[in-house]
Amino acid sequence: MIVETYRRLENFWFSINQKIRFLLVGGFNTGASFLIYYAFLYITQGREQVSLLLMNVININISIMTMRYYVFQSKGNFGREYAKAFSSYILLYFINTGLLAFFVRVIHFKEWLPADSIILMLPNLNKAAAQLCCIVIITFLTFFIHKYFSFRKNI
Repeated sequence: MIVETYRRLENFWFSINQKIRFLLVGGFNTGASFLIYYAFLYITQGREQVSLLLMNVININISIMTMRYYVFQSKGNFGREYAKAFSSYILLYFINTGLLAFFVRVIHFKEWLPADSIILMLPNLNKAAAQLCCIVIITFLTFFIHKYFSFRKNI
């Protein structure tokens, strides 16, 4: 009974368009990574680059596993695909690092809010808002890198 229910859920899941599955799985991964990033911002007393590195160490593995199966249904060589996906995430990490530095140092989100805004009380608001902007850009890059490189189906 449990196996049958799982198979039905699995069949339903894989009947959903791949781009929608990517957004759903990516939304889960993004939410988890942002919470991890924000927790590390607190732990490291606002050091955004250290927080980004620590978040990536954890989240890369979560993302590879969930994207590989739940989005791209890959059955290729695990080691090869893991290496390709890991190297993709390293590239994305460096892109994220540059974008984050730009958004934190050039775009000051706190200046856009009214002086009496309660949200200004949040610690590290500028750095958290900067990472949210990075996430949007990195999301688009991630889909295309995984689809056409990491988990590409051989023809």
